[in-house]
Amino acid sequence: MCAVRCGGAAGAVRRARALAIALAAALLHGAGPARASEAVGWATAQAVGWATAQAAELTRQAGARAAAGEADVALARYLEAVRFDATYGPAYLGLGALYERAGDLREAERTYTVGLDHVRGFVEGHRARAALRAREGRRDEAIADLEAAVALRGDDAGLLQELAAAYVAAGALPAALGAARRLTALAAQAGDSALAAAARTQARALSVLIGEADPVRAGGRDRGPVRRALAAHAAAPGRAQTGSLRREGR
Repeated sequence: MCAVRCGGAAGAVRRARALAIALAAALLHGAGPARASEAVGWATAQAVGWATAQAAELTRQAGARAAAGEADVALARYLEAVRFDATYGPAYLGLGALYERAGDLREAERTYTVGLDHVRGFVEGHRARAALRAREGRRDEAIADLEAAVALRGDDAGLLQELAAAYVAAGALPAALGAARRLTALAAQAGDSALAAAARTQARALSVLIGEADPVRAGGRDRGPVRRALAAHAAAPGRAQTGSLRREGR
């Protein structure tokens, strides 16, 4: 796993070399500071683009090798991809999945975690780690990952469905109700009538199970400021999309 953690070193060296060459060339040709800065910017974009393209191709090759049953070759390709571009998310997903298929769940989780450390807004990394943790029965950690994913991509209906299901499995029914209501509103906004109807049915069922703990159903004028705020939040899919869903039932 050290190869994954240190994977960006080679790419950093190549980028630094490209920057130095671009700057030296600009200065040798009499370019002023502004032109030299432009040259450095161009070289940076070229180096980063080339490294990402290499990582993408190596990841494609790794996937093909893995499908052919050549796990060792696939592993080498994935690790090489990460060395070229430590911010290329698909490489971490492929590598983690490869470890999972080999039964090495600890290394798979480490891979997803390293990816989350390097890739900004890595929704799929949270999703993959959540699935792994859920299979191990670590529900709270899986829910935390799904909440983080929803915080990054709150308009993803599939993510909200996964989060609602995880809440139900954990017995966090008020939180599941909040997610179902948010999904209902999101589906309605997107014009997906089938999904809206399914989410609405789920929300009604959860509301019946929860009873008076439901902040929306609890008596109108007697709700109090906290319950009124929770009711407003449950009806607004665009607001804070993190662990606040779970807090709605507390």
